[in-house]
Amino acid sequence: MRMMGGLGFVAVIAAGAACDAAELYSQPTTSNDANVGLGWFSHAAPRPTRNFKHADDFVLAQTSTIERVTWWGTSENLVHADLTNFTGFAVEFWSPNAAGSKPETIIVGDAFTLPETNATATGRVSSTGAIEYRHSVDLAAPVELDGGATWFISISAFFFDETGDAWQWQDADNVNQLSSSYDYSRDRWQGLFDTDSAFVLEGTAVPGPGAAALAGCAGLLGARRRRL
Repeated sequence: MRMMGGLGFVAVIAAGAACDAAELYSQPTTSNDANVGLGWFSHAAPRPTRNFKHADDFVLAQTSTIERVTWWGTSENLVHADLTNFTGFAVEFWSPNAAGSKPETIIVGDAFTLPETNATATGRVSSTGAIEYRHSVDLAAPVELDGGATWFISISAFFFDETGDAWQWQDADNVNQLSSSYDYSRDRWQGLFDTDSAFVLEGTAVPGPGAAALAGCAGLLGARRRRL
């Protein structure tokens, strides 16, 4: 996909832009300290209780490649206030059903060990003493998604003890209050209207045809100047 010869200037610009991940979608953790510890249970495998995986919808302003995902969450704190019961997390992107109300087809999914998520305590705790953590991962490969369309992201925890602490994906401030949870016992997604989950997507916006044409002209001009 790189241009060669006199148009190499364009390739340098494109490569440089890809190195600087920009914020593509922002739905961060709740701004209300009193709401820390409120969130949806979300797990990468079935459990005897809290037997769900959660997903939230989002719409990108323009077609983009997602390179980094950040999210917030807490332990249920039945036993541990920290992340002792969790081994890692799954991050998955889904296309929606025809109504756009719940995930239908998985596009791509990555699994990360707990250390790979760069878990950092935010300094906030829930009313029960559970510690809020911020996690951030770079995806194994960028995920390109169209702008203006509805997509879903699910973030779920792997655990040591299925009867131990469950993981809660921290609530964000209200955006559109639409999300979905997968019920392992019923093998189905259920659309929800309640609270949104906390996550941020970073990456690179894909230039539209007009921007690409303009960049091409700039490359030709640069090449022409070098030959003078």
